[in-house]
Amino acid sequence: MRDHNHDHDRCLAQAMAETPQCADLHEHPQGGVSRRWLLTAAGLAGGGGLALGGLPALPAAANPDDLPGGAGWRPDRDDQRFTLVVMPDTQYLFDNDRVHPAPLDASLRWILENSREENIVFLTHLGDMTQNGLVSDFAAIGKSFEVLDRAHADYSVLAGNHDINSGTDDQRGNTPYLQAFGPQRFSRSSTFGGASPDGYNTYHVFRAAGRQWLVLALDWRPSATGIAWAQSVIDKHPKLPVIVTTHEIAFADDAGEAHLSDFGRQLWDNLIVKNDQIFLTLNGHFWPPGRTVLKNNAGHDVHVHITNYQDRYFGGGAMIRTYRFDLSRKTIDVRTFSPYMQSIAEERRSSWSGWRSNSPIRPTRSACRSTSARGSTASTRCRCAVRARRAPWWCPGRWRTGGSMAPPTAPRCCRARSATSRATATT
Repeated sequence: MRDHNHDHDRCLAQAMAETPQCADLHEHPQGGVSRRWLLTAAGLAGGGGLALGGLPALPAAANPDDLPGGAGWRPDRDDQRFTLVVMPDTQYLFDNDRVHPAPLDASLRWILENSREENIVFLTHLGDMTQNGLVSDFAAIGKSFEVLDRAHADYSVLAGNHDINSGTDDQRGNTPYLQAFGPQRFSRSSTFGGASPDGYNTYHVFRAAGRQWLVLALDWRPSATGIAWAQSVIDKHPKLPVIVTTHEIAFADDAGEAHLSDFGRQLWDNLIVKNDQIFLTLNGHFWPPGRTVLKNNAGHDVHVHITNYQDRYFGGGAMIRTYRFDLSRKTIDVRTFSPYMQSIAEERRSSWSGWRSNSPIRPTRSACRSTSARGSTASTRCRCAVRARRAPWWCPGRWRTGGSMAPPTAPRCCRARSATSRATATT
């Protein structure tokens, strides 16, 4: 995986960049009527090339301490151009006594302030909302999301492995995640369709481009009961294009090519590949970001995208990815950026040079991932890079940075390794 003993000035520039990409949905002339009819009705069928090019600069986010309570959320549901916003792992911003809501607040503020211009119809969070799944963690992030609740904005969330006990499935019972972001939170949402009996899997139906679209927000580990519930939701909505969101489906190699993880393969075999309505899957958990296109049982494309930036400045700074559907062009334009970084004055950004003791950005923790089978998280031993010191270490497990704004000292659990050691990515 990617070497995280990297240049932080380049990392900042990447965090500041708007990176347009495109997921083009193609016509399949041999196709089953269901898929062809769905994409034709949605305006997505037909050939089309990559939609690349310059994007206009985004307005800087306003002071996150002055969040709007009544910002309008009135997307044009019939416009052939609309935007789905994706937010991956925000866990490092909500970590016990290390709570830094400003980047998330800036992203949510940008969504509300640009909801009309961008015609934003929905936001989906991909899990790992918090680092430890504590009541206090969810109280803090829940307060930030209240700005969307007050504005009656439409969104979904799901539990990642850091939000709950990662060794359990959706039959785990009550948790702080469920108390803060369970079905009761969405009781007044116009898009909320329902939840599995356990409360950890939900579905949402939003209207855009004159038709309805279905989003499945699945738990970190949906059980057989959870998968059956998801199938029942699809069966009850046979004419809706479906987007599957969950925390883990695929990981990417250094070239950005996505590959199904062990669990992702199970989800693919048990749900995705059998349902021709599913045209897009979105997950976080791994980095670097990546994508691939797989064929379902009907021989049609399923776009598999990984979105995660927690290895970037400020734990990703609540970076968001916008999927701009343009049905008149038969494309989806994708860009990734940080409203928080863009809200900081240029001269202040230019003054950052790596990690400094007076840096306005808190160092993120080490980058760790299991060294067992690729895509697996079974092993507790990991190779990691203490990025603030730009030195690799060997650890028997994860470690925590201290409360200081200064770069951390070497963790006690680690012993120095060769400076040529290569780091793997974290989950």
